[in-house]
Amino acid sequence: MMVKSTKKKRSHIGLIIFTILLVILLGILGVNYKRFASKQLNPVRDNKVVKKDSPKITKTEKIVGSYRDDQDGAAIVLNGNGTGRYVYADKNNPDTDDSLTWRKDGERYLINLEDRDVTNPLTAAFDNNKLVITGSNGWNTETFQKVNKELNLQQFLNDMHKK
Repeated sequence: MMVKSTKKKRSHIGLIIFTILLVILLGILGVNYKRFASKQLNPVRDNKVVKKDSPKITKTEKIVGSYRDDQDGAAIVLNGNGTGRYVYADKNNPDTDDSLTWRKDGERYLINLEDRDVTNPLTAAFDNNKLVITGSNGWNTETFQKVNKELNLQQFLNDMHKK
């Protein structure tokens, strides 16, 4: 008679421990699911997401501005919305004055001039307030110095022709 009673107590204790562990496991899963669902519905509230995106914005904003290359007679303005303008004072032909679009591509920038003579994107790298632009099909490498103020491109072209 004692053997049956001991077996029943062990099975009851095992069932109680199993139930407690099951409740704890379901509680942990419920809390984790709630956190997961909260992040999916509102990722902006997660500080990690904001911190990951912030450096990209800062790096892109660094390139925004006006640049001039007095040696080559060229200047470029890059706007924050991915547009801009490139000018070149040509001594023998009409001046170049092209609209452009630009975008970040890894550690470099790609610039597309709206010019039928420039069919491939130009590559730009930003380093220490200098913008180095390279291209293919006869495009010579240009090194631009950042200008602290807004650059009047028409005035820049006029000044380059006076040299």
